[in-house]
Amino acid sequence: MRLFFKKKNLEELKKKSSRGFSYKIALVIVVMMAIAAIVLAVRQRVPVVGYVRIDDTITVRVTVASSEPARERGLSGRRSLAADEGMLFIFDASDTYHFWMKEMRFPIDVVWIMNGAIADITTDLPVPVAGEEFPTFAPKVPIDRVLEVPAGFARAHGLKLGMSVQYVDN
Repeated sequence: MRLFFKKKNLEELKKKSSRGFSYKIALVIVVMMAIAAIVLAVRQRVPVVGYVRIDDTITVRVTVASSEPARERGLSGRRSLAADEGMLFIFDASDTYHFWMKEMRFPIDVVWIMNGAIADITTDLPVPVAGEEFPTFAPKVPIDRVLEVPAGFARAHGLKLGMSVQYVDN
């Protein structure tokens, strides 16, 4: 009889261990899926960085906003930009896009770009005043890209309509 109990116990142990093995596999799969989801989420939040060359003489390091959420967020909440830094907004189609300065903490210049050339320039957009409605800003002509740089940049670098603008990613 003792052998019978041992054999029965051995069978139960095998069943339990195979169930335990199944649970372990399921747990590993769930953990791997969670890691993949986290990596994907982090990669989507990592800004695309590159450079904009204006007239082959001026270089601006840019963060690219090419998705709708990135364009909506823009520079909102940032404390400042370095003198050679900006944000490049890339659109799928040309239009007269309207921008506002929601949650901006510093004034900027906006360089409106169409087909790789400066199409319009808006300088010294002010920081919004608390409690007031946010004004919107738009180019005078349709554009397909926008470069936001620190206020005074356009004047300091002598930006003019028609100057070439090229984006180079890293």
